[in-house]
Amino acid sequence: MTREASFAVRAQLRTSALFSSRALAVFLALILLQGFHMLEHIVQVVQRYALGIPDGNGILGSLTDTEFLHVVYNTPYLGLLVAVYLLLGLDVEGPRRYGWLVFGLLTFALVSEAWHEIEHVFKVEQSLALGQNGTGGIFGQGPGALAPLFPLPLLHLAYNAIGYLPALAAFVLVLRRGTATGRRRRTASAGTSS
Repeated sequence: MTREASFAVRAQLRTSALFSSRALAVFLALILLQGFHMLEHIVQVVQRYALGIPDGNGILGSLTDTEFLHVVYNTPYLGLLVAVYLLLGLDVEGPRRYGWLVFGLLTFALVSEAWHEIEHVFKVEQSLALGQNGTGGIFGQGPGALAPLFPLPLLHLAYNAIGYLPALAAFVLVLRRGTATGRRRRTASAGTSS
């Protein structure tokens, strides 16, 4: 088999593995949603720190930057993380099916995103109580902050990266595992049919 044909077969296996289970389809939705949210935060940081736009708020944030927009991203992401965790059976089987690395990555992503959600709930409460947008939350520099340690754009880029990159790595590992399993099944069935 040529290198190009081998690549095409692997790509087809990954695609078919991706949609072979509800867990992987939900996992893909999670990756796409949070991937766009990460892009939002990267654009915001570039706008503010590289381009010098003091009120640069990302892509959708340029249209409507309210604390509620962030909750619209973060709450579904947390829900999708919980769904993937349950659909993969990590709550019952732990690392037995997918290994310690996938289990650890998704557990870490889930815990860190739960903290991020608490931060946003706190910021919504501050926003309502103070009647303004862009409150500091717990650790961000801004009105009402409990411990104003970090600039908000950098803090929330970090929160999102810490909650997304482990999930992205776990997704790649689960997808590779599914591709390898499918390849082993086809090889075994080809061996028994000859």
